[in-house]
Amino acid sequence: MFVKSLVATLSIKRIPDSEIIKDISSKINKTISQRYLTSIKQQIKRDSYYWYKTLRDGEYEYLHEFRERINEITDLQRRHYKIVEVNANNRSIQQTSLAELHKLNITLSNYFDIAPYIVPNLGASNNNNDNSLPAAQQTKEDKIIV
Repeated sequence: MFVKSLVATLSIKRIPDSEIIKDISSKINKTISQRYLTSIKQQIKRDSYYWYKTLRDGEYEYLHEFRERINEITDLQRRHYKIVEVNANNRSIQQTSLAELHKLNITLSNYFDIAPYIVPNLGASNNNNDNSLPAAQQTKEDKIIV
């Protein structure tokens, strides 16, 4: 797994194969061949395709996971607010918690920024005849329940 991750990272940076081989060899203390590197790159492509296909085919499962991450961030924010309240006399703990809250706010904001791109038909058109969602998620007037 470490080798795959390293190959992917270096390939994204457009490092030549010869340099990738040297770098990996030095990190794992074993010599690897061009053939092995090519095999790893093919595995990465297969794994990536499978991951993408799974996300595409399991559209609503992916949205559920996305929502769970948002809920997790919201829960962490709530906990940090409580830490700040409970430690009113300890400025260092408050500052640390407030710094983490700031990071969580940025992360949550980023999630909401990308949400329109991963949620089908959100913002694409605002007509009331969108039948792409299952019937359980539509009202009698065919309006999407959010």
